[in-house]
Amino acid sequence: GGRRPPGLLVQFEDNSQFLVLWKDISPAAVPGEDQSCCVCSGRALNPENLLVRCEKCGHAYHQQCHLPAARPGPWMCRRCVFAVATKRGGALKKGPHAKAMLSMKAVLPYQLKSLEWDPPHLTNRQQCYCYCGGPGEWNLKMLQCRGCAQWFHEACTQCLSKPLLYGDRFYVFECCVCTGGAESVRRLPLRWVDVAHLILYHLSVCCKKKYFDLEREILPFANANWDALLLGQLAETPKGERYGQLLGALSAHKDRFISGREIKKRKGLFGLHTRAPPAAPHFLGAPTAPPPLTDSRAPGSSYNFRRTDARCPPSTPIRMFASFHPSANTAPSLSAAAASPDPESESPERGPGRPSPRPRPKRRPSPPLPSPRRRRPPPPRGPTRVLARRVTLDGTVQYLVDDTLYFYHYRDI
Repeated sequence: GGRRPPGLLVQFEDNSQFLVLWKDISPAAVPGEDQSCCVCSGRALNPENLLVRCEKCGHAYHQQCHLPAARPGPWMCRRCVFAVATKRGGALKKGPHAKAMLSMKAVLPYQLKSLEWDPPHLTNRQQCYCYCGGPGEWNLKMLQCRGCAQWFHEACTQCLSKPLLYGDRFYVFECCVCTGGAESVRRLPLRWVDVAHLILYHLSVCCKKKYFDLEREILPFANANWDALLLGQLAETPKGERYGQLLGALSAHKDRFISGREIKKRKGLFGLHTRAPPAAPHFLGAPTAPPPLTDSRAPGSSYNFRRTDARCPPSTPIRMFASFHPSANTAPSLSAAAASPDPESESPERGPGRPSPRPRPKRRPSPPLPSPRRRRPPPPRGPTRVLARRVTLDGTVQYLVDDTLYFYHYRDI
């Protein structure tokens, strides 16, 4: 009779634990049970509202209980479509999954007016965002719609030509619900002070530090990502003039930036006075100065992502797909490494560059048995089931997937 906990502490394949709200958890479909709708739990059938089963996760839905209404025949539910189609820098734009995703984005799976927002309209109490209805952090690679003011994950949008920077709100974006069709996006013009602010904020999120060297870090990042920054008229700036423009912006706006000279360090170092993205364009009705963010998590977040190896015993790894990382200089994900191990990878006994050990001499084959025993075929693999969804503190959207039977680990809190 106690109060229900807000969610479950889910252990992911990297042995990290993540508080996942109930709305972002999908229980596994049990094979062999009578079909019942996973939304309303009803079994009543009528010709106009049949039970249809997702071919990916195995869950059954009444046609009218799924948004948009499900169709009979081979079909994938909304959660599975989003788990398959979301990618780094934006969702798939071509193919059957992209087409199915676009049709499902015409309606939101929740009531937008029922969400309870903070005064700056950056976070809501229900932690419900985007077309997918999942959690999110406004400053971690999300776009705000100019029509409904909801926030949408970069990974769920299909209109971006380049990946987003952290905290980049210099876009005019309209979602599929507001346009009544495909999404629309337009890049807004930037000033040099905005470029310097965006780069410093992006680097501070990626590198978890405050000060960066203009010549060794800020300028090389700008040059390496010059096309992806979509700078408009500033994109025509010759490479030899970019250092002077950035230095002028960093030196002239002491209300935003602090130099190494002010803190008795090297004069080439620069950082942000307040760790916050640049102010949003005024058409969104957002505050002129976003609230400062701590190093651990954004304001209003009810999600906690931490490593707790000592608290949980090691478990069988679970394959994750639709897992992307916003930074291009990160190591491959654990799911990719687990899914396709490299036979030539290093081992503890053999480092890089060392020759492989000599192969052992082959043993003589044993004489065949009079009645050889056949090997048992492996058990049939169950459907791929999306069990839980999370957005980590670096903006990574991940889906926990069980594609065998019941190799997953939930812990109640």
